[in-house]
Amino acid sequence: MHRIAALITATLLAGQSTEALPLTPTGNPHPVPAYCSFTQTKFLPYYNSGNKKWNDAPTLSITVNGLPLIATMDTGSTGIVIDSKYGFNTTYLQKNCEIGHVFYSSSHWLQEGYWCTTDVDVGGVVTSALALIRTNEVCCPKFSESVDGNRCKIREKACVCKGTCTSTADQSALTSRILEEDEEISKIEARQTTTAAVGKAYMGVGFARGNPPSHNLFMNIKSIDGVSVTTSKFRTGYVINSTGVWLGITKANTAGFSAVKLNLSEGNADNRDWGEPPCDVQINDGSWATGTFLADTGIPNAYVRGDVAHKEGNDITIRIPEPSNPFGEVRFVSVPKAKAGTIGTENPMQPTWVGVRSIPGVNTKLTYEMINRGRKFYNGYDLYFDGDGGYFGLRKKSI
Repeated sequence: MHRIAALITATLLAGQSTEALPLTPTGNPHPVPAYCSFTQTKFLPYYNSGNKKWNDAPTLSITVNGLPLIATMDTGSTGIVIDSKYGFNTTYLQKNCEIGHVFYSSSHWLQEGYWCTTDVDVGGVVTSALALIRTNEVCCPKFSESVDGNRCKIREKACVCKGTCTSTADQSALTSRILEEDEEISKIEARQTTTAAVGKAYMGVGFARGNPPSHNLFMNIKSIDGVSVTTSKFRTGYVINSTGVWLGITKANTAGFSAVKLNLSEGNADNRDWGEPPCDVQINDGSWATGTFLADTGIPNAYVRGDVAHKEGNDITIRIPEPSNPFGEVRFVSVPKAKAGTIGTENPMQPTWVGVRSIPGVNTKLTYEMINRGRKFYNGYDLYFDGDGGYFGLRKKSI
């Protein structure tokens, strides 16, 4: 089975130790590692290169089974779902791949298909990841994995979620990423829009999003322009800027960055399964609330919660990795969804609107928060992620 092979590969990778690199000797209190020996990299310009204000999610040209597609690049999720019409034979899938599904708990859409390790060419960079090859998509409000397995037994004609949607799905079957309903619906709507037309795809390349690195195309690169990557010359990771993405970390493409070391995710089976970077958030002049940070290219809005609930017009400040000595800071105002895109528009880093979401936890300060800043954050900063060594970095732009 292709999925089993991928899991074995992930286990082998978990057994390998990535040699710790020395830090770059500079006066920067948050230096990046010394990437001098790594030279294999490639810059991939966005297909929608005119999207310089991050009004839309970035897209990349990819090829699957020799067929050209345009893929939305989403750092807020991990994994790619490919429609079987793009060169996949159902008989082959049934024989060689493992039956599977992806269920969206808020919108109730169930994607039925097969887990299969699949090669994808991203602008000359060949990568291989565990993908769900979708054979069907159905509305299944009563879906329960323990009862239904991987297929819907009671289908509805259409899924339209307004207000609160409930589901009988097993909690264990849901992604560990806790999503506010509006956020999940916005993602599913975007995915349905892009996959409805021929030649479109939706590709999640984020980390700490629930799925392991074996699902991430950017974490499983095999070759660049026909040359196989090697551990001595290729450093897994990426650098995101306003015009494209670098695949492969080098000294040159991380120049000017500051970075923080990430912790491994809890219960990881792969020593590249990193957790989210730390941050602190403040509402007006209130106390700082500690949490984790996500710059999600998939959404234009944001989700923030501090020591108090924010409301329209409140000032919100986020500092990364901590408030006393940050290398990243962003300020914006709270905007209700009903007034999306009408407040704070003079600030290029202002999200269209700001929702509230929270992941309860325990720490020495206040409630532990997961902050999703959305893609407008990239108007102020470039971002890099070292997938081998576990570093997250930012580089401030002149705006």
